[in-house]
Amino acid sequence: MENEIICYCSSVSKGKILEAMANGAKSLQDIRDMTGACTLGKCKELSPTKRCCSCNIVKILNKNQ
Repeated sequence: MENEIICYCSSVSKGKILEAMANGAKSLQDIRDMTGACTLGKCKELSPTKRCCSCNIVKILNKNQ
């Protein structure tokens, strides 16, 4: 599941988010800075769920800290 795309506008996978966390990311802003996820604002258009990726990133952060 690490290949699962979380941010569709920047093509950031769950694995990239977990990697960023392993390298010190502790917040949504850290994930944005380290991966480029949640920065283009087009996930609502590109994601199959038609939702912003930020809530999924926060869930990953909370689950894996």
